[in-house]
Amino acid sequence: MRHIFASIVCTLLLISVSFAQEIECDINLNLESLSTTEAQDNLSDFVQQLKQYINSYRWSNDESANEKIKCSFTISIHSSVGEHHYVAQAFVGSQRPIFHSSRNTAVLRMLDDKWEFDYIRNQALIHSSSQFDPLLSFIDYYLYLILGYNADTYKQYGGTPYFQRAMETVNLARGATTETKGWEPSGQGTFSRAQLVDELINPKFQDVRKAVHTYHKRGLDSLFSDQTRSYKRMLSALDKIRKLREKINQPSLMIRTFFDTKYLEIAEIFTGSSDPFVFDRLSKIDPAHQKTYDEYKEKQK
Repeated sequence: MRHIFASIVCTLLLISVSFAQEIECDINLNLESLSTTEAQDNLSDFVQQLKQYINSYRWSNDESANEKIKCSFTISIHSSVGEHHYVAQAFVGSQRPIFHSSRNTAVLRMLDDKWEFDYIRNQALIHSSSQFDPLLSFIDYYLYLILGYNADTYKQYGGTPYFQRAMETVNLARGATTETKGWEPSGQGTFSRAQLVDELINPKFQDVRKAVHTYHKRGLDSLFSDQTRSYKRMLSALDKIRKLREKINQPSLMIRTFFDTKYLEIAEIFTGSSDPFVFDRLSKIDPAHQKTYDEYKEKQK
């Protein structure tokens, strides 16, 4: 009898481990711009439903993860059409710990202002990998990006399976007859979900993903043991992105997203560098944020 009980306990433990969730997501909802009471009331359980949808689903088959990925969606509803159709934007963010540090590093920070969806209070939110839904496919897409970006920081090209899943979501949108705002292809440098994930899986941009891995794994995670060498690795990784940008000579959403996410951290990290010209180099690597690097250059003196 004891053996049977022990076997049951072990089975239950294995089940609980196998279904352990890898995402810990916080949802914030801003309704300040929404004027109609009916449309606001319809969203009374929206945050709770989304949290349940995200945090209770198994988004990958990776059983090796020791900690949940922390992420957040800050959703601002701009307007509504009737009680159930919403025009919105979402700020998406994720982070991960820095090895041997009490600090976290931002991995992804994005603002998507091209989102429209329908929602009816108490509707069941059910994941589907074969059907497009303007609400849930948007969430799925960004969760796969979060997983992919996070995996790339630990292992070179580790995020590929997740980026491919994000591309599958894009392909569902392309074949949909419902609202597809933000999913359609765009011109160079103009944001679209399709354009970003296309770059992420395009071999032409593989040096960016290599650099992202080096910056995090061989740079940030190694600062505790060898700062000088870690600074060199990080700067070399950032310079690799600059060289690719100059080589392709076209706007890149992937590169822009990386620097928009990391520029403040980069500036703060390199204030500890002994290189007196490091901020001049950073301004050439990431000219879009030169003003910030100039400010931190003054702090370094």
